[in-house]
Amino acid sequence: MERNEPQLTLLDAARIVARGGDLESELQALAGHVLAATGARAAVVYLLDPNAQSLIPAAAAGIDASRVAAADSVPVDTSAELVARVARDRLAAKAAGGEGAQALEGSSQSGGGLVGLPLMAGDDVGREEIEGVLLVSFTGEAPEPGSLDEALVALADLAAVAISKARLSHALTQRSEWIERLASTDVLTGIANRATFERMLELELARAVRQQTEVSLVLFDVDGMTELNQREGQLAGDDVLRHVAALLAEQVRLIDTIGRLGGDEFGVIAPGGGGQVVADRISKAAARLATRGGAAIALRTAVAVYPRDSDAADGLLQLATTHLEKARA
Repeated sequence: MERNEPQLTLLDAARIVARGGDLESELQALAGHVLAATGARAAVVYLLDPNAQSLIPAAAAGIDASRVAAADSVPVDTSAELVARVARDRLAAKAAGGEGAQALEGSSQSGGGLVGLPLMAGDDVGREEIEGVLLVSFTGEAPEPGSLDEALVALADLAAVAISKARLSHALTQRSEWIERLASTDVLTGIANRATFERMLELELARAVRQQTEVSLVLFDVDGMTELNQREGQLAGDDVLRHVAALLAEQVRLIDTIGRLGGDEFGVIAPGGGGQVVADRISKAAARLATRGGAAIALRTAVAVYPRDSDAADGLLQLATTHLEKARA
């Protein structure tokens, strides 16, 4: 059975979406299939930015791509553009004479009839959400919204699916990155947690072995933290811990690693043998800070240096921890 051109176009378009790829290329190809299936002069795909509530021209066919790229986004609440009305009403609509199509103004495709189709896709709970708008320009009068070519409607649906897939993929990537950050950082202070800190210490020691250099490990804890929590409350104590983390971030070099090892204990991994210098500098800076109640903040410090004190990460940590415990006594 011989298939007509629109059917072939739809098959090709479905393959594009099924195979995936970057969204811009998918939409560009789908816009081209709109022209092939309907005989339209031009097609522009707009993406909805849900935060800014605006429509961004993202891909087109039958029109210079640079013109589309230079076109402004269209606020959904504007009354001057057809695509804004389509997005607000979530219904197909038409316009005559090229009105309401800033992306087409001044081009050889302006002046014809226009039809806009909302790009709707189902979410994970079965609701339909608008993903954007497909704007199509015709040589003569645009078709009525209630009698649009089935191929055009199907292509709009495919464009909506492509956008929805891309948004979902982006959301999953962001969530994965968030989970990874959560697993590697201390929730209260935002700096590396103990597991990440110890992993970085292993990496720095491996680098030091290759380069035959030193690495300093500096541990800090806050003097009188238990009394502070009893006197000023847990929130004041948390505030001090965040102050100390921020202080470490300000005082260390870009090549250094800072982390919270637990409770009121912090650490700095500083390539080189100048650990005591780092400890003294940070302690002096901390002395200029104060708690909510006005009490001074003091840090106790302990330093261990590879390979002088130990040639292993656990050995350095144990030695520095022992020194810190003696400083508490």
